[in-house]
Amino acid sequence: MSRSHGGADRDSVLLVHHREISSPYSATVPHYLSRTLSESHTVHVLSRRFSDRDEDGEFPDSVVHHELSTGEVPILSGLVFLVASTLYAVALCARYRFGAVYGFQQTIIQGWLAARVGGSRFVVGLQSVPVRQKRDLSDAAHERLSPRRRALIAVKARYAWAVGRLLDRTTEVVCLTDGIRETTELEYGVDLSEATVIGMGVDTDRFAAEPTRELAREPDDTWVITYVGSIGPPRGLEHALDAVAATDRDVEFRVAGGGDDEYMAALRERARELGIDDRVTWLGIVPHEAVPEVLADADIAVSPLADIESYRISFPAKLLEYMAAATPVVATDIPAHRRLVDDGENGLLYDGTADGLAGALEEVIAGTADARALGRAGRTTAEAHDWNAVVAEHEAVLFDRTVRRPRARPVPA
Repeated sequence: MSRSHGGADRDSVLLVHHREISSPYSATVPHYLSRTLSESHTVHVLSRRFSDRDEDGEFPDSVVHHELSTGEVPILSGLVFLVASTLYAVALCARYRFGAVYGFQQTIIQGWLAARVGGSRFVVGLQSVPVRQKRDLSDAAHERLSPRRRALIAVKARYAWAVGRLLDRTTEVVCLTDGIRETTELEYGVDLSEATVIGMGVDTDRFAAEPTRELAREPDDTWVITYVGSIGPPRGLEHALDAVAATDRDVEFRVAGGGDDEYMAALRERARELGIDDRVTWLGIVPHEAVPEVLADADIAVSPLADIESYRISFPAKLLEYMAAATPVVATDIPAHRRLVDDGENGLLYDGTADGLAGALEEVIAGTADARALGRAGRTTAEAHDWNAVVAEHEAVLFDRTVRRPRARPVPA
């Protein structure tokens, strides 16, 4: 449905998000969306500020950034942000009467109320299904939920109840994948058949970095295998270590990312028990601005994600970065990865086991699969998802333009 704009500036937009978004690391879509839209539109951003702020990239002066610091006390700080950001968003819309308000999965209440006050189009962007995915990831971690975690999920469940009612009142809904759209329908009991599906993008220029080492070309060379991302039980690092231990090739496994201290210690111990601690380099958390250089020095990039619902319905943004760096991709054969990888053409897929990964790595190292051809094809795939093209799709929805790319085809389960 379309709302009356009254005296609103039809080319202005307010984005409301619950995370720090001045860096692409914590909230990728709103970060690039606000930066790119500000080149041709009036853009205001209302977001949360954290004390451990990542200074990787500030907004240009063309973005009017409103930040709220509500502390970091579990549950309480989130509730304070909900109230404070709602009042702030309403005040901004009353003053500026934006053409559109863009809320995301945890700022739907704030966005809807603000849009009502400002007479604005209200667009919701769903990059995930918050409560369902948090529950899924907790189950995948095989851990007993703490009272604090249970309380947090209970609060989010109440939020989900409100979301289910507000989704029916939005002007437009944008989902990152068809899987998120379908799962949201089931979780909230709403009809999102008319929702627009817009995938993730990648900064292809930023990831065209030059390597600082001579890349492997022959089977007897040292092959650098790299993983970049968060680290936890569903990420598949255990079987990746097993695969490294199983190969007789000269390989170095570089792991860029961080996770729970106890879990990280367990992974290091596993590497020692497998006798490969001298073949594994733990890079720790790498600033997003340094990731292109890490990938430029990699001969193979792996994504060993487990086959859980949260990953099945998600968009594999990390694979886009691997591909933008023209690094050959080896990934588990799950629906999310099949959104981008055509097995044998622009990457290799395997069955999620250590033997499967070891076999795929051997294909690349032995030359059965052409590493250079895989890298070039992956780069072509990434270029089709450049942020300028993705932002244009969001712009079409926000400002009721008529030109949109067709919805991505469903990926077989």
